[in-house]
Amino acid sequence: MGLFGTVKVKKKATTTTVINLLEKNFNGRKLDLHAQGLEDCDGYGWWIKEGSIKVYIFIQDEPHGTVIRVTSPIVHFPNSNREPFFLRLLEINRDLHTCCLACFQEVVLVSAQRPVGGIDADELDFLVWNVARVADELDGKLAREVNCRPYQEH
Repeated sequence: MGLFGTVKVKKKATTTTVINLLEKNFNGRKLDLHAQGLEDCDGYGWWIKEGSIKVYIFIQDEPHGTVIRVTSPIVHFPNSNREPFFLRLLEINRDLHTCCLACFQEVVLVSAQRPVGGIDADELDFLVWNVARVADELDGKLAREVNCRPYQEH
């Protein structure tokens, strides 16, 4: 299993289409898709900075087809008082739109995913922007509110 629980994807026509959309998106941001690639993930993955937030974009196979997943790690689990922490995550999750809070290896992520079929440039841009916006809004606030550490890469 790869970075943040991703799985390897087989290259298909829809995968190529999404990679082309991503390349145009990155070029519009004056970034090189290949330079932003993730070496430590299974399959296809890239990272991008939106302000102070790092967003990861993956293409992966799921049981019902290929999906694009956009995710941003925000905080580590606290060492104590976990029940109130998880209750707060559920309360926040209730009010999120087009993304959710998820957990992987004691890290909370803001995540959005959808099948790759029919995705267009505007929707791709929205997925990245919305995950980054929510992550930026929640990381410091949640860290202070429930006494946990903001996410830091190893």
